[in-house]
Amino acid sequence: MPEETVLIDSLPVHRDADGWWSHPDYLSEFDDEITEEQFNDWCKRHQVETKITYMESDVSTDVFNVYMEEGQVDCSAWEIQPPNEPGWFILSIHDAEDGPVCIWGRRVTP
Repeated sequence: MPEETVLIDSLPVHRDADGWWSHPDYLSEFDDEITEEQFNDWCKRHQVETKITYMESDVSTDVFNVYMEEGQVDCSAWEIQPPNEPGWFILSIHDAEDGPVCIWGRRVTP
């Protein structure tokens, strides 16, 4: 039986005290790391394209250095700049191998 596909819509972003947030439907069927193929399949089923903003390239060197020096748990000083194109909304603000990232989503037509 095929999994029901939930189309993801923009939600108000309420970052926690450390600056993290994830859309409740973002990769909700996965418990741990996923492969690129699984991620691409998830995007196709949910009819979204994604874009990544890296904190390191979206803030001043001073802000990023404070993040690195303070134990890498608080990215709340990051004022994430949205993509220039219309329709993007935040799917997740989380830590990755290269530091904090913001995953943006935008509806695509299948």
